[in-house]
Amino acid sequence: MSKKEAIVDTCFFNKLSNDGKNSEILKKVLMDLDYKPVVHPYIAEKELDMFPHFNKLVEEGFIRIAEYSEFIEDEYDKELYEQYFDELYEAMREYLEIKESKKQIEKLNIPKGQTIYTYRRAGMSLGDVHIILMAFFMKLPIILSEDGDIEFLRSVAERRISGDSYKLDIYNVMDLIMMIAEKEETMFSKKELEKVVLEVKERARLSEVKQVWNKAHLNT
Repeated sequence: MSKKEAIVDTCFFNKLSNDGKNSEILKKVLMDLDYKPVVHPYIAEKELDMFPHFNKLVEEGFIRIAEYSEFIEDEYDKELYEQYFDELYEAMREYLEIKESKKQIEKLNIPKGQTIYTYRRAGMSLGDVHIILMAFFMKLPIILSEDGDIEFLRSVAERRISGDSYKLDIYNVMDLIMMIAEKEETMFSKKELEKVVLEVKERARLSEVKQVWNKAHLNT
């Protein structure tokens, strides 16, 4: 089976690797599902670059950092990307405000001398907007994320950008663990998968994983 490129965000990466304490789990889970992790250049530079375990996986060739030139090929693409960035960010800001969410974000006001490609401010979900746009511009089928905002951004992007049959799936860490539990052939034993559930601090879902595993492996 050919590997599918899947965009990985910071929260997903840190949760599945247990903040870098066990990068082998991250590698094994993604390999078992034939996912090839790719990271947006903004996420790599502004969020993940501070983590030595991330840089090690990049050096090993396990994680690929995309180039902007792969999805912004010319000036027209650049203008479109920046227009959609503003639109998606503002739609998310308004949505959080109307929903009266605990999380509120400010209107986008890029400081002089900075751009959407260089500006970072914690809590504004700028990385999420970048990730969604990369997925839609490159037509990549999968995002791996632990961020709730990403689902809303996908729905906005589907209405404003995608006019064809492109389909984007978003999975979190537990979604992948469940996929593995459902597989008849996997690199994991039942005990190993149970250990992963505990490592990612999802003990409350342990019995569910066991049930799914048992159902999928009745004859083994």
